[in-house]
Amino acid sequence: MNEQMEKSLEKIEAVISDLLRTSEDLSDVVAAQDKEISRMKDSLKWLLEREFERQNAENTATAEKPPPHW
Repeated sequence: MNEQMEKSLEKIEAVISDLLRTSEDLSDVVAAQDKEISRMKDSLKWLLEREFERQNAENTATAEKPPPHW
């Protein structure tokens, strides 16, 4: 191989190496974001269930009270 082809090949290898590193970094970021989104979904589900229970308890208490004219 001539010198110019070797330099071109080295540049290509450097670019590929950089792209692989970037891809691995992005994969780590996506995995971390997926974990965080999953945790947030669980938290939101828990909060919505608690709010539903609170509203049901509030509605039950209101329904059991006699009207003020009784």
